[in-house]
Amino acid sequence: MALFSILVTLCLLNIHQVLSDKSDVGLNPGEMIANHGYPSETHEITTDDGYIITLFRIPHGINDDGAAKRPPILLMHGFGVCSGEFVSLGPERGLGFILADAGYDVWLANTRGTAFSRKHTTIDPDLNPEQFFNYTWHEIAIYDVANSIDYILDVNGDDSVYYVGHSQGTTVFLVLASTKPEYNSKIRVANLMAPAAIIKHYPSTLIQGICKYVDRVWSLLQKYRIYEIPLLGTLRETVTTLCANYPDEESDPLCAMIHDSILSRVDEADVPVIVTNCPSGAGLKQYVHYGQLVRDGGFRQWNYGTEKNLEVYGSENPPDYDLSLITTPVAFYYAKNDGLITVEDENLLASMVPNVPVNYMVPDDSFAHIDFAMADDVVELVYNELLDVLSKY
Repeated sequence: MALFSILVTLCLLNIHQVLSDKSDVGLNPGEMIANHGYPSETHEITTDDGYIITLFRIPHGINDDGAAKRPPILLMHGFGVCSGEFVSLGPERGLGFILADAGYDVWLANTRGTAFSRKHTTIDPDLNPEQFFNYTWHEIAIYDVANSIDYILDVNGDDSVYYVGHSQGTTVFLVLASTKPEYNSKIRVANLMAPAAIIKHYPSTLIQGICKYVDRVWSLLQKYRIYEIPLLGTLRETVTTLCANYPDEESDPLCAMIHDSILSRVDEADVPVIVTNCPSGAGLKQYVHYGQLVRDGGFRQWNYGTEKNLEVYGSENPPDYDLSLITTPVAFYYAKNDGLITVEDENLLASMVPNVPVNYMVPDDSFAHIDFAMADDVVELVYNELLDVLSKY
């Protein structure tokens, strides 16, 4: 039960702010886009390993007729959430809308296992969860991200994309660019917010303690056939119902708890839409892989254990991702009060990547991991800097 509470908390730590427009309650990201008057498209692609994933698209801004060719940009969400994090803030603060109005062809990814990408050509996630959820963010990188980029370039006709990732969205870029270096030429510049790769100095001693036994935790989860973060759909629907009228006096106290303890920088009136698409689903193996990074201190592939590592990798330990192979320009955006990624770990990561034109620390000591997509002042503190970086490539 403690593990489940931690997992739910980590998912909620990726919840993001929304416009105080309750007409967005209950809508998926594509519907939210259309609800604000923007052109909205939904695309399904099949990855090379058979997963069917959804991309939402904002082909142009609200005041644009779409006649001119626009450079494509791919937005990659964090762990346990979905593309809603980039549009739930509404046109004033949602990064997807801001980029569309700035002249980009915006594509919003939803990785395998999330609510909008929970399908496979041959595997039913409910009947065969062991096989369906047998992946980590490594497979998300080399299949979901790679195939999404290829699809976007085919539709748009350009030869490269801009990239923005938050949290796990940063992890998968680093994996892709280091394991499939041919994709470096397909990405003009990568913008990585709250980069999650080196997690040696995780701030929580509780999580550090649990991660020492991450292999036992994984064995226990497998024993009881728990492969997906449980009850996410039920949890999301329950919270959405309970918080529908928040912050009215008759609202459930749970909504006040979510706001006060997790979303303190968000207006109370935004909570009903916040919980609409989050949590959005994830495989537990993704979470366990992060736990291995906390335990081992490096940025490396899945650790099967000594015997299986020898069989799979030819060595007792899994190989580190060779970040020296990344040639794409990478702009990092990090926060002193991240809560998940320390400044020490972020700076070490930035030093390992060859081409880092920007390593930007948010000039607000209280800015945290979730704030890259939910803070009232995220545009002033982060997105204006990001837009400036994009304009140079």
